[in-house]
Amino acid sequence: MTTGSVTPIDESGFGAYVNLSIETQAFDGSFSKFLLDALKSHSVLILKGSALKSETFVGLATSMGNLEILPEAEKRNTKFPAIFDLTNVGEDGHIVQFDEPQSVFLRGTERWHTDSSFREIPCLCTLLNAVEVPEQGGNTLFADMRAAYEAIPEDLKLVVDSLKVVHSYAYSRANNPGKLEEMSEAELAKYPPVTHPLIRTHADGSRSFYMGGHASHIEGMPVDEGRNLLSELLEISTQKQFVYSHQWSPGDLVIWDNRSTLHRLEPYDIAGHRRVMRRITVKGTETVR
Repeated sequence: MTTGSVTPIDESGFGAYVNLSIETQAFDGSFSKFLLDALKSHSVLILKGSALKSETFVGLATSMGNLEILPEAEKRNTKFPAIFDLTNVGEDGHIVQFDEPQSVFLRGTERWHTDSSFREIPCLCTLLNAVEVPEQGGNTLFADMRAAYEAIPEDLKLVVDSLKVVHSYAYSRANNPGKLEEMSEAELAKYPPVTHPLIRTHADGSRSFYMGGHASHIEGMPVDEGRNLLSELLEISTQKQFVYSHQWSPGDLVIWDNRSTLHRLEPYDIAGHRRVMRRITVKGTETVR
């Protein structure tokens, strides 16, 4: 049986520290239930430790579900393709330049987003393990979409509750802050636009905003008008009272629920300081409703 403790970051309950040793765990049903229950309750889990070996990282993630293989094949780990290397360090060991595609991709994550919302069945959660972090900046910000939805007035809920949003990988990729490496038409065709409700209903009956950087426009609404509304809702839902900022230390492992949160990278001197992170995304099992 898994033994560990879960301590909320603050009285809101959004985000919690998990105290257990990953390296000594059996990744069995007890372990996965412990983590998934904590994730359901707190949306963001922080585990302090050391950079995980690839086998351990994959084993941990697999205990939570099947793993996604992400677009952008050049960023996948060659031996463990479910591991996505998010780093500003090139293959030659040097930091990449500000406008190089590798840096542009990372700077694109400075936009609020939820991972894999461009899929018909979006992901459950993401695990991010810090290997090297800059001395200043480079935090990851997490926004509580349940709390944000609950806080809006009832008349606005009446407006947004029935809206559907088109999510598109091609759209979000085209809106990165610079030039990326080309993706073939055949590769992009694997990720056609999908439509999800703007307000997601969870198994426990709670509701949350479901939007972010992959959200192209609102179905049935003029494109510009819909994008303006999405921008307004994003501003409302990422106010300070809904946001936790995680300051990374080497070895930190953060797991977050993509169904009910948005996240983004806080800007830092990306061409001057090393930041090496490893990510795995766990597949979802149900469509958004």
